Amino acid sequence: MQIYIEYVIADNMAVNLALIYAASITLRRKFCRIRAFLSSALGTAFAVVMPLWDIKALFIAKIALCLIMCAVMLKHKDAKSYFKCVAVFLLYTFLAGGVCVAVLGANDGFIALRNPNGYTPAVVAAACALCMFTAKKVVGYITLAKRERKYMTDVKLVVAGAEVACKGYWDSGNRLFYKGVLPVVVSGADFAHKIPNLDKAEKVDGIKVSTVTGARTISGFIADKLLVSDDGKEKEYDNVVIGIGERDFKGFSLLLNCDL
Repeated sequence: MQIYIEYVIADNMAVNLALIYAASITLRRKFCRIRAFLSSALGTAFAVVMPLWDIKALFIAKIALCLIMCAVMLKHKDAKSYFKCVAVFLLYTFLAGGVCVAVLGANDGFIALRNPNGYTPAVVAAACALCMFTAKKVVGYITLAKRERKYMTDVKLVVAGAEVACKGYWDSGNRLFYKGVLPVVVSGADFAHKIPNLDKAEKVDGIKVSTVTGARTISGFIADKLLVSDDGKEKEYDNVVIGIGERDFKGFSLLLNCDL
């Protein structure tokens, strides 16, 4: 089989750079172009000379290459951060490999896109795209998980004698006060309509909200009690002003005020 070296170099450089970038996003490390290029070049050089290797030593060589590439691609403050990088890089490597196998399995649909050495540009594009997509999803999941662990809490809201449980989020950016005195807890729009006995609660108007898009007012009500979980105990707040927000919140129902 005839192999065109320029296609091998181009394909491997593109995939290696995508893997390195995805790993840096997931690990929240600074992406250094020089380090990334050097690490990618090492992987590409290995791919070029790989056909000359004894197959018995190939697996060991690949593991060694991964360790070297991970040492080069990012700065590591300690051994833990280094091996975490190795684990993430291997994860994306296997993911990209799976995409390549899947796309090549649909071989007939990509015949027109083939280059002379049998590589399919669509394979490289699909592998790179999936790595970027997965990296962003993983980072989003990690961010949400950290936020839930640190700032999320269990809340019980008592309105006109009826109790409803939900999730609350402590937001230091919530600086809303009713009449400049009472701290305001903001409810998601959809959650507010599910609160039992809401029609029996004392209504309030004129809660001032200022954002980058301008100033406006929202309406709300007075809750009998707000029970907030704190290290296994419940803190009770009486006669809390609840403002009804204009949108829903993702992952929680009440935006708590740190000045409660």
